[in-house]
Amino acid sequence: MKKVLGQVIARFPWVVISAVFLWSVFSIVLRKESEPSPEETVIRLAHWQLEPGVREGFTEIGAEYEKLHPGVKIIQQAIPESTYGQWLSTQLMGGTAPDIVEVGMVDYSLLLVFYSRYLLPLSPYITRPNPYNTGTEWEDAPLYRTFKNGMIHSFIPEIQEYMVMPLAMGSVRLFYNKTLLTELTGLNAPPTEYRAFMEMIQVIQSKKMPNGQPYAAFSGSRYHFSRLEDSMANPLSYGAIRKIDFNRDGRFSNNEMFLGFLCGKIDFSDPSYLARFQMVEDLTKMFQPGWAGLSRDEGFFSFAQQRAVFTAAGIYENSAIQSQACGKFELGIMDFPVPNPEDPVFGRAFEGRRYEKPEGNMPMGIVRTSRHPDVAADFLLFLASQKQNEKFNALLKWIPIVKGAKIAPSLQVFEPNVKGVTSAFDPNAFGNSSVRWNQLYSLFLIHQIPYADMSREFTKFYLNDGRENFRKTLQNRRRSHSQNEVLLAVLRKTILSGAEDSATAGNKYRTILRRQIADEQNLLLQEQIFANPTSAKEETLYKYTPEALKNARQRLDSPAPAGRPE
Repeated sequence: MKKVLGQVIARFPWVVISAVFLWSVFSIVLRKESEPSPEETVIRLAHWQLEPGVREGFTEIGAEYEKLHPGVKIIQQAIPESTYGQWLSTQLMGGTAPDIVEVGMVDYSLLLVFYSRYLLPLSPYITRPNPYNTGTEWEDAPLYRTFKNGMIHSFIPEIQEYMVMPLAMGSVRLFYNKTLLTELTGLNAPPTEYRAFMEMIQVIQSKKMPNGQPYAAFSGSRYHFSRLEDSMANPLSYGAIRKIDFNRDGRFSNNEMFLGFLCGKIDFSDPSYLARFQMVEDLTKMFQPGWAGLSRDEGFFSFAQQRAVFTAAGIYENSAIQSQACGKFELGIMDFPVPNPEDPVFGRAFEGRRYEKPEGNMPMGIVRTSRHPDVAADFLLFLASQKQNEKFNALLKWIPIVKGAKIAPSLQVFEPNVKGVTSAFDPNAFGNSSVRWNQLYSLFLIHQIPYADMSREFTKFYLNDGRENFRKTLQNRRRSHSQNEVLLAVLRKTILSGAEDSATAGNKYRTILRRQIADEQNLLLQEQIFANPTSAKEETLYKYTPEALKNARQRLDSPAPAGRPE
């Protein structure tokens, strides 16, 4: 018996090696069979969306496209989010990138380099109808008008071109364990008013698990906290815009915030900022100890293991969370709670729910090294057609970005809120100031430094170090204006020549010229305030009468004129 066993043990490694060899041969044969033939036109597409349904969605829509276009093969590559930025940079610089790539996961400055060097402009398709919308109400409409966001965020000002085509829309909501909520609080649904919501949070945190540990109200990490901060605390800062909107465009910019601090029109004692940071302090108390040091996945574990009642997540995580809850607990989804106008702390600062910018998810671009750029663009148009965008997002359980594409009833809660207020606080204007802010703010979030100390330390650094950085920013913007003047001169020459592309050059010329004039006025104003800060300190920017606000709301809520698609 021992002799037989010894022979088996002696031969076992060879058996394993032989099995691995045979499996390798088998895998190579299968891969060779699945590879496209030389006669096929292959379009490769890369993305970082590993959520359930995304790969299946691309596979199914790709198969539909292949039926319409025999000889074309669509192949996708799904790259993990954590390595996508590095992978994309390597592929683009090495000239080995797929035909279509999801654009992102790198710093904006590097992204601008990618746009100008490695990606093809999509502007030629923007003003033309999408051929795959034939038979719909958008049959004759230009492409940009078929998108819910008008493709406004696809236009890159620094490049003066449309560079990407988004395929979906998203938003962030609160997911909650309805079963656990009822068990701990007796409620069937969470309150939507802030104070009542916080009272419910205290009840949850007072309850103990069977092992004696307290329940957590929220599964937490810095990633999850940022979702609460953006949706609940940041909108409270909106009122500050009326003091620092120096160019009267109704929009906030971090440059205006710096100038507001510089000339003394605003600081951390502003009521809007006090309300924002008071709510931030409230929100941090809802997380378990050590939350700031957890990764995104680690922070989600307590919710998946039913040790926390709430988690904040985007629609792109909906399918994964639904699968985690299936058969274990009933899942609920809600929008973020808001304070009443009569709230003693937040009422004066609260002017409405936050505005959810409809930027669009999955921005896809075409690389310059593509052997078949026209086919790649045609496939993106196919994905962006009303019918296929509806089908694609139904598979993903996301929101279609094309007008008229139906949304699943279960996803109505994710419909972005496009009527609301924005944040008017962003200290991340310059390199060193951004680093210092992140250091101090991290200490504030874990209650190691009070608000007064954080604001005093940062303001001192912000104004001292920020002056030279802002001076360089103004110089860079002035240099950019000079470059645009050269580009305008080239476009004028093209228009006057009567060349075939003169019409396209004319459209681009008007766009750049309008932007150049507006930016020049804004730059002159900021240079004036920077040179003489006291000149703007006592200036009253604007005030709205109650009648003007009422009229604005009526116009905002009025339907589109008859005969014009919304």
